[in-house]
Amino acid sequence: MKFLSKAIATTLLAASCLFAQQDEVTQQAKPAQKDFGVGIRGAFNYNMMYGLDNDWNVYSDSDDDDTPSGIGFEVGLAVRLQLLPFMQFTPEVLFNYAGLSQDDGTMERTFKQMGVEFPLLLRVTPIDKLYLAVGPNIELNVSDEVKLESGTMENEAGTFHHDFPEAFERKSVQFGLTFGAGYNIIDRLSADFRMNMGMTEVYKGESLLISLKGGKLMTFKFGLGFWFM
Repeated sequence: MKFLSKAIATTLLAASCLFAQQDEVTQQAKPAQKDFGVGIRGAFNYNMMYGLDNDWNVYSDSDDDDTPSGIGFEVGLAVRLQLLPFMQFTPEVLFNYAGLSQDDGTMERTFKQMGVEFPLLLRVTPIDKLYLAVGPNIELNVSDEVKLESGTMENEAGTFHHDFPEAFERKSVQFGLTFGAGYNIIDRLSADFRMNMGMTEVYKGESLLISLKGGKLMTFKFGLGFWFM
């Protein structure tokens, strides 16, 4: 009986030692989670203006059928700070370009914008490899150009071509709120989708043809990120 008890105790001790060694090996095999990281990010963007009055365009009878919209891109640097095992603070500095257009059928207006964005995001990982992000976004205007090209127009007097003078200027600072979700494809490489909802007016100025008062910018972003460290 004593022999059996000793055999059982020895077996249990050996098993516990084996499991402890296996757990140690497993922990060593996992990459250590770093508290700080630096990476790059690039994205393809679709931009559209929202929040305009119903009668913003004298040539349109509907609300949002021809509001300015278009594509663009952004690229820049990101920093990762580990706050909790499931939460990170990931501020970014991004250069962006957007080219929007608005066509009334007889004339086309283009909006070219360049700026520097500062998304200040909190990133939460609810499950392995999937993360959610939210935070404010600040954008500084670098340059902008609004150009009106009015094609051939006709009235009782005949056919003519006329360029209407306009005085729109993009505001120097924009504020917005960013929501997003991403997936870690492989180690250090991730893909994400974001929506940035502008909270402030984009343009100041006036025109006899349209009013951009109240117009804010909404941007949908499809991006890739890579962490160097």
